[in-house]
Amino acid sequence: MEIKRIEREDVPQVVEVHKDSFKGFFLTELGDHFLTVYYDSVRKDKKAILVGLYNEKELCGFFAATSLSKGFNKQLIINNFLQFSFIGFRLLFTQISSLSRLFKNFTKTHKDFQDDGDYAELLSIGVSVNKQGQGIGKNLLIEFERQMLLRGCSSLSLTTDFNNNEKAIQFYKGLGYEVYYDFIAYPNRRMYRMIKKIA
Repeated sequence: MEIKRIEREDVPQVVEVHKDSFKGFFLTELGDHFLTVYYDSVRKDKKAILVGLYNEKELCGFFAATSLSKGFNKQLIINNFLQFSFIGFRLLFTQISSLSRLFKNFTKTHKDFQDDGDYAELLSIGVSVNKQGQGIGKNLLIEFERQMLLRGCSSLSLTTDFNNNEKAIQFYKGLGYEVYYDFIAYPNRRMYRMIKKIA
């Protein structure tokens, strides 16, 4: 198996792994075009990285991350305004509630918690369902940490569901993440922000 940066031609595989890993999730419901634009935008961004774990040419899992969480999503949209505008225009006529939800979830923080976003953030991590239980997620998180250390980051963060998610929470805790705070994502999804100091 090989871990390497994902190139443009492999973004469709990222979309397929995402859909396999996150069935019924909000971003998945926005469709293949949204996921393609989002992951390709992350791939091209200087502050971000898109990395995959491959078995020969098959993508088994991936992660998307940024070296600085603060303002990342806003800047990503500005830098890829035409592509995201087209998606927004389509959603305006097909899924207007999804468009509203998308904008309300850009900032994932607690309204009463002072969070400056001065940390690297794992934006997404996915492993194909038929490849789970083989250590792929752990290897991807280790690579996330290594890549962020190379970029001079001292803290890593991720978000995960609060409810019915004990296995994932314990997995992250086992790799050194601690609960930073919990928050409510729109419309009523309780989440944890977890953090890990690496320097």
